[in-house]
Amino acid sequence: MNKLKHLPLILIAMYIAYSVGFNIMSTGFVPVTLQQIQTKSPDSLVLGRDKSELEGDSVEFVARVVAPPRVSPANNDFRTMLRGTSSWTCYAQDTASGLFGGIVIRQGSRGPQTALDLVDTGALIRVRGVVQEFGATSGNNYANCLTQLALDTATGYTITILGNSPGRPSPKLVNITQFANGDYPNGGSINYVDGEKYEGMYVEIRNVTIAAGIGNRQPWSVIDENGNKLYMRDFSNFFSTQPSGDTLRPWTNPALGTYVNYIRGVIINANNEGAFGNQLPYAIVPIYPNDLSLGNAPPVLSSPTRSPGVPTPTDSVQVSATITDPGLNPLTIADVKLFWRANGSPFSNKQMPLVAGNIYSAKLPPHVLGTLVEYFIRAEDNLGGVRLLPADTLKSKLFYIVRSSDSMSVQDVQYCPNNGGRSAYEGFDVRGVEGIVTADTTDIAGINYTGYGGTQTAPRRVYIQNGTGPFSGLWLSGNATDVLRKGDRVRVTGTVEENFSVTRINIVSPSGINLISTGNPLPSPQILTTAQLANSKQDGDTTIEKWESVYIRFNVPVDITCINAGIGLACTTSEPLIDTTFRRNFGEVLVKDASGVEARIELQDGNHNFSNNWDGLGSVPPRTLLTKNDIISYVEGVLYFAFSNYKLTPRRDNDFGTVTPVGITNNTLNAGSYDLAQNYPNPFNPSTVIRFNIPVSGNVSLKIYDMLGKEVNSLVNGFRQSGAYDISFNGSGLSSGVYFYKLEATGTNGNNFVMTKRMVLIK
Repeated sequence: MNKLKHLPLILIAMYIAYSVGFNIMSTGFVPVTLQQIQTKSPDSLVLGRDKSELEGDSVEFVARVVAPPRVSPANNDFRTMLRGTSSWTCYAQDTASGLFGGIVIRQGSRGPQTALDLVDTGALIRVRGVVQEFGATSGNNYANCLTQLALDTATGYTITILGNSPGRPSPKLVNITQFANGDYPNGGSINYVDGEKYEGMYVEIRNVTIAAGIGNRQPWSVIDENGNKLYMRDFSNFFSTQPSGDTLRPWTNPALGTYVNYIRGVIINANNEGAFGNQLPYAIVPIYPNDLSLGNAPPVLSSPTRSPGVPTPTDSVQVSATITDPGLNPLTIADVKLFWRANGSPFSNKQMPLVAGNIYSAKLPPHVLGTLVEYFIRAEDNLGGVRLLPADTLKSKLFYIVRSSDSMSVQDVQYCPNNGGRSAYEGFDVRGVEGIVTADTTDIAGINYTGYGGTQTAPRRVYIQNGTGPFSGLWLSGNATDVLRKGDRVRVTGTVEENFSVTRINIVSPSGINLISTGNPLPSPQILTTAQLANSKQDGDTTIEKWESVYIRFNVPVDITCINAGIGLACTTSEPLIDTTFRRNFGEVLVKDASGVEARIELQDGNHNFSNNWDGLGSVPPRTLLTKNDIISYVEGVLYFAFSNYKLTPRRDNDFGTVTPVGITNNTLNAGSYDLAQNYPNPFNPSTVIRFNIPVSGNVSLKIYDMLGKEVNSLVNGFRQSGAYDISFNGSGLSSGVYFYKLEATGTNGNNFVMTKRMVLIK
């Protein structure tokens, strides 16, 4: 009886299996869900492997139409909406709007009629075709791909319309950092782990701003308040200045700086679409006119000037700025005011009249010696659009300190009283700046490297320091600085610049350098914790900006917590993998001390032999390849800022203490426990011995993997009695580099054990 009660379920299951099997046999197309096509594991996505597991398979599924090829066949509007003159494209989505539930459906010709061009927004359809990946990067065919279904046009098949609904699914509310971090491709990184689940899906992004595009099919982008960027793709003829097919409406791209209440659209991987080719990541495709809601474009304020640049007590200071109104319609500047205060007193203001062209100007009154004068400019157009300069006056203001002359110390040049991080004397000449060279161009020579991720460059740098403490370090730039060496005491004259948010003095000729003495002891390094240089701190944060260009040391052991640190807070991989277009690796790692807070170290610029494999050279002698969880007894260098992060830049090998690699243990195994010893010798060429212990008999696997996670050898795979084993491994058939060996054991008592360690093959 107990068996018979399950008979109905068994019969149903047999019927379903028979029906599905019959359908497969009769059509050759396997019924699947969109999630089965699109879902990828985080382990794959962290490596950029976004291709469908069903690529090349013939499949059939049911989906809801998000955007049809034509505007609205149900309302007899057969104009082409999604670009193309010889093909049809449709965006569709899982009926439950689940993640990994979007896809592009494409009919590559307008020949055999599949009825794709007759579906309307919201239609429920059953389709069949072959899963394809559009735009796979050459030489890296598992990344940067757009999954699409190529419709079956060979058998006379037409899609089935199962029903209609009033409209599209509701958009998923997302933010830009779910797709890209930073200004990609100018130093940013693609967020495959969070972004891929939205590929082909209808999303909404709120409260962003129009920014520059990259020409071709990405004419503009949207950026958030932290500068993270997502490109717009003009695949809908409603949003194209050069429509492919029908012209649906006159369209002008929105002006830079226009506030975006929201933008809605379908997320695609825009690889091979535009000026940057396969370096372009995800993009958003707005479809209908109501997918974009713009605010008024406020005035644009630029090119602020001050005369004189270094005010003295007798000077009335002339402040000027260029102000224009970029609105979608011709507008006018209605009001411009200059606000200022002295030593933190309440703000005063006055009108800034138009003096010539688009230049507005007004004078600040004289102030006594040593006064901190802060000021900003406010402009308003005739529709009430307002913009300030600086844009966020809560974060920063323009400022200067009234001085007796333009002769300054390092601290005078570097000091900033707010979170703007910029010098008061940016753009002006200063003299008499004196300090001792703490790094020269043989320490930080700069790089120009071209690899899988494109070309990376960094300038050579010379640093001087005036004693110790906050604001005591400064970058000197210009060819004339190449002659300087660590320990030189110099006095310089030059122009203060902000190079991508880093303050420096540009010295244009040798006459700008007065070498006072050589061979001086360097200032003592500033001892700081990783919490004081926390990776989470933003550009200009006064708690870290004061250490910019200062010689710094983590004087206690630090653990490497991330071996490939992406822009912002991102960690791109736990393994030392090379730079690629989707996993930007600037030789940066994250470390933490006992505080538990991560700070960033950059390995790329210094003249030393420590690497995280950013260039793919591994541990080619005499390099030391660092990996996650390695412990460094101390690290020192000069604090730099680039691509949204502060980072400590070691100069030479002696800026590193002792490195204790991950997994180094005593080779004496405990017979009563599972253990995996470090291979010996290590590095090796070509043979080494791996020793492991299993306290309980069971199934054992010992395998070798390369740095991409590909299995290259299986040394043990089967049942083993308890005990200690020495296994020889010969790497003569492998190239030099880092490999990993992984022990997995399942005892007869049910206990599981897994451990992985690193080894280095050198030929």
